[in-house]
Amino acid sequence: MPRFVISQCLAIGLATTALMGAAVGAAGAHPGGDDTVAQDAAPCEQARQARQNGQGVRGTGPAAGQIDAILVTARNRAPIAGGEIVLTGIDACGDNIHRHMFTGAKGQVSFRGLQPGRYQLIAYRNDSATQSVIKADVDLPTPSLKTIQFTAD
Repeated sequence: MPRFVISQCLAIGLATTALMGAAVGAAGAHPGGDDTVAQDAAPCEQARQARQNGQGVRGTGPAAGQIDAILVTARNRAPIAGGEIVLTGIDACGDNIHRHMFTGAKGQVSFRGLQPGRYQLIAYRNDSATQSVIKADVDLPTPSLKTIQFTAD
């Protein structure tokens, strides 16, 4: 067999092995586990492009995670509508992230399209009687879903 054909067959075999290994490894990953995701430039560039196109909250990609925050009262666990939740942090791409949203009727917001990283959430209860501030640190080591519940006085 010519050397060129052998090297192409070897390259195809190695590529197939790499793809199979990635598929098997991905099948075993689960949210909240200790699995880590290696970041390369492509997902980071995709995330930056989505943010530049105004899709940062809605856009999701292969390495997209999500943090949901729920704001409720301490007295009866009733949802607090109109509270502000601020998300800040540095993602695995090294980008500074700063987003804020107001809670809906069910007291919830969803920050979508997040790369793995370390984030801080700050909840502000906005009403005429009080304005409380509650903080939480969130580690998003893999593209997963985390839910944080804030209880305000």
